[in-house]
Amino acid sequence: MPGGGLLGHDGVVPWPVEQPVLSDRVVSLRAVRDFDAGPIYEACQDPDIQHFTQVPVPYTRSDAASFTSLCSQWWAERMTANFAVCRAAGGAFLGVLGVIGVDHRTQAAGFGYWTAPWGRGQGATTRAARLASRWALTEGGVTTLTAEAELANPASMQVLANAGFARVAGEDLTMELKGTLRIFSVWRMTAG
Repeated sequence: MPGGGLLGHDGVVPWPVEQPVLSDRVVSLRAVRDFDAGPIYEACQDPDIQHFTQVPVPYTRSDAASFTSLCSQWWAERMTANFAVCRAAGGAFLGVLGVIGVDHRTQAAGFGYWTAPWGRGQGATTRAARLASRWALTEGGVTTLTAEAELANPASMQVLANAGFARVAGEDLTMELKGTLRIFSVWRMTAG
């Protein structure tokens, strides 16, 4: 049983009422809040975020405000934990990381992230991925996390490898994203 916690009446590890704050003293992860809309909007003007993620293009201030308000709803519905990735010292916003589409019956979830241009190249995303995956595979009640990273984005694949995900051989996916066919590698992490 993940995390050794008590099972709920439905046979799954209970989803916490409050989203936790996770930290390794270099980065901290906390719930995405309405005040994050400004830095999220700024970050999502980045061509790499617009290209490699599913954010709308163009990305508007309204998109950012809508996203931040939906994060608390998704948490309350026990389906997604979106974390704001911040510097532990000072709290500067660096990006967003999510444990996405949690299926509490199969104990599986997706895993995704993006890093603002000003937060790249410092190891913060790898640290955040380690913290969030550890939480998901224990207190989050998930036993399997699956992530996809586009082959044209080696930095994203490196984050997954450094965080402890294993690339699943022979499971690359060809998917359409924003009007183009792209090839994604599949990565997995399991409890234990």
